[in-house]
Amino acid sequence: MLLGRDAERQAIERLLAGARVGDGGALVITGDPGIGKSALLDAVRSTTAGMLVISVRGAEAEHEVPFAGLHQLCAPLSGLISDLAVPQAGALGVALALRDGPAPGRFAVGAALLGLLTRAAEDTPLAVVIDDAQHLDESSASAIAFAARRLSSDPVVILAAQRSGEASALAGLPRLELGPLEASAARALLTADAGRPLDDEEFSRLHEATSGNPLALLELGNRRIEFAVAPPGSPVPLTGELLTAFSVRQRSLSGDARAALLLASISGDDVDVLMRACETQGVPFAALEEAEAAGLVRLQPGEVGFRHPLVRAAVYADADPSARRAAHRTLADVMGTAQPNRRAWHRAEAAIGPDETTAALLDDVAAVSAARGAYAVASAQYERAAGLTPAGGLRAERVLHAGEQSWLAGDRDQSRALLARALESATTPVERAHALIRLGTVEARSGSLATARDLQFDAHAEAQEHDTGLAVSALADAVESCLFLADAESALRAGGMLIEHAASGSLDGIPYYAAGVAEILGGRADRGASLIRTGLVQAVPSATEEQWGLSWSLTAPLFLRESGAARDRITEAARAARTRAAVGMLPFLLTLLAKDDAAAANWHRADEGYAEAVRLARESGHDTDLALALGGWAWLGARQGDADGARERAREAGELASTHDANLAGIWASWALADLASAHGRASDATTLYQALQHRLHELALGDVDLAPVPELIEHLRPARGPDERLESLARSYLDAARSKALPWALARAHRAMAIVADDEQEAERWFGTALELHEGTPDVYEAARTFLALGSRRRRARRRAAAREPLRAALEAFERLGATPWADRAAAELAATGETAVRREAGSLATLTPQERQIGALLADGLTTREAAASLFLSPKTVEYHLRHVYLKLGIRSRDELRQALEHWAPGGGARG
Repeated sequence: MLLGRDAERQAIERLLAGARVGDGGALVITGDPGIGKSALLDAVRSTTAGMLVISVRGAEAEHEVPFAGLHQLCAPLSGLISDLAVPQAGALGVALALRDGPAPGRFAVGAALLGLLTRAAEDTPLAVVIDDAQHLDESSASAIAFAARRLSSDPVVILAAQRSGEASALAGLPRLELGPLEASAARALLTADAGRPLDDEEFSRLHEATSGNPLALLELGNRRIEFAVAPPGSPVPLTGELLTAFSVRQRSLSGDARAALLLASISGDDVDVLMRACETQGVPFAALEEAEAAGLVRLQPGEVGFRHPLVRAAVYADADPSARRAAHRTLADVMGTAQPNRRAWHRAEAAIGPDETTAALLDDVAAVSAARGAYAVASAQYERAAGLTPAGGLRAERVLHAGEQSWLAGDRDQSRALLARALESATTPVERAHALIRLGTVEARSGSLATARDLQFDAHAEAQEHDTGLAVSALADAVESCLFLADAESALRAGGMLIEHAASGSLDGIPYYAAGVAEILGGRADRGASLIRTGLVQAVPSATEEQWGLSWSLTAPLFLRESGAARDRITEAARAARTRAAVGMLPFLLTLLAKDDAAAANWHRADEGYAEAVRLARESGHDTDLALALGGWAWLGARQGDADGARERAREAGELASTHDANLAGIWASWALADLASAHGRASDATTLYQALQHRLHELALGDVDLAPVPELIEHLRPARGPDERLESLARSYLDAARSKALPWALARAHRAMAIVADDEQEAERWFGTALELHEGTPDVYEAARTFLALGSRRRRARRRAAAREPLRAALEAFERLGATPWADRAAAELAATGETAVRREAGSLATLTPQERQIGALLADGLTTREAAASLFLSPKTVEYHLRHVYLKLGIRSRDELRQALEHWAPGGGARG
């Protein structure tokens, strides 16, 4: 019987009641060891009548076994896996080692688990109860957390218990901290255990010594005489006392019982393995009955369960070290090759010095863990393998792999420490180069971009005479660092060496991409664009399949800003990034994807992408990525008219840019503030800010015409009447630079600038006409709308009101579809000045949709089924249905056809969808 905990039980019962009616959720119960988490979960199970209950227990011995916890959770539901969408069934099958295939992506396993749980709950409400969650392997915990965060309209509840202060992927879920038992419940517990009432002084001493910990009360309550003779206020180390109490109890057992108990403490839940281990050591399995009589374990058919995790811990901690090693060695032998992860762990625990055979076993299982996407587990396995590797062997390589996997898992500090160790222990130029490259990645994403650049050039110097592929990787990484550092000179130096490498042999597309970006950054746009296009036709397996090169398939095509092959490559890379990117890579990749969406018609998706990038960058400590995401988001917000949001994001981006040498993020933030002033009609402020930005670009010697705010400056500086030779010269220089780059985006902006400074109306019309033709070759709707607005405004000022209306209508429509509110207002005002009342889009109902409702509505309007939309957005079908009901209510519609009509004019060319 559970004593006390009334408030906690009520909170859990409310959650269960909600799940029974389709309002699911998750709760993590945290508390100190022995505080009563397991007892509370046991009490919960008695209140789950009418629900399917799946129990999972984390095991310390399986903490490094990839997806071990997921096996427990999915085993009762395995017959439903075939009902899932094919990608989800495949991802879950690979994770559970039921089938072979590529490593599932960061979201894929969690999405598949969500699909499996919601499928199981279609017939009966489902409760997943997880005890000792701190011992779950990281890959399972991440998948469970992913699914738990998306339970809202499903009859599923996930309840987990874990120790306070333990790092876990479940940490972000709603929490219920289990504190000490209140005095009345604690007294009742002690009285029931002692069989007699306790006097006030006796109870007060025990309650104070144990801090109300139920398990400690029970264990130490049997030692009240010791407390009576101890001086008042004597410190009682709770954990030590608990372990001592358990140890004292097991020390009274026979040698056979203690040996069997030790084997049971590390054998996991496989009773057959435990029985074979007992037989190998000549220990009767039946000796465990003695431990059961002592209250240490519970024996049931096919199960040996410890009364509390601390019992298991005490049994293991109290054993003689040589006995522990012998037990591990025995278990490794009886397991054979059937359970490679557990066998490798046992071999490692049995080792007392360098052991290459065991290190190789750990190396093998680490590679399998990495291939399955269990990066944190792989890191721990590689690190342990390195610790067992003899000097002069593969130690540096294994520490390097541990650092790489730790970075992919999102642990910046651990990765940096491991990679520093790898560099220190490296004995060859190639080993040093590899460690320097990876350290450069960590610095580029979370430290100093200047330091990253220097590390990457050092890596090239080490590798250039020994490993061409590694040398090229170092230079490509250096160009990427130089890009965000805004160091054109160093980028050109790296680009030149990349071109030499490319000329000397057959390489994939990355060196061409990187060299092209370097050339554009340094002002050699025509050559740079040609190199990027060459990269597009090269084989680029590493850019689409290997984590470390994935960003180049996004970065390089973004520089072209054009439709066609470049857009196709971005689409392919976006799919890979969203489905396969590791958490350590994701903030940066999401920023690139959001940047692409913001430069096209997908502003709603860009908002969502920037928000996710910012959140992940903050969580993982990727401060450079955070600066870039905030800078890009501020720029988008300025165009949307979000003054407060844009200013705050620009401020933080600027501060981070200064700290981490992320000069490009600072430039984006400056653009945001200038665009914000322009959007709100503060011409003088905008001019000052654009001029300051132009000065900063000259200061950094950045020659990319796309970064220059010349068209914006000209628009603000153009006098109402008469020619201005200075502005004409500025526009002409900008046009020359755009012609050198020979890409439609830059050329369209340059032609608009020439139209604005043109004194003759016919000449201006020609410039505008060419600009609009060029805009058709780019995905950027905003820039096209700015050209339509400039053309319409010029015609209106020339008293050609009728001719002005068509481009102004086009500008208004595009700005409204994008959500560029201040620019839509300006276009509407210009249209009104021609004598035509602007017909504004009925944005009221659409504007009330949340970003998720817009996403769901767009996908369903495009013809996806509810289940397909759920899989696409990593949601459950019932959650999609829940949001769809809200969409219908807000838009006042009743069918998919009406939904399609309502959204038809919202997303240009379907751009805001998907």
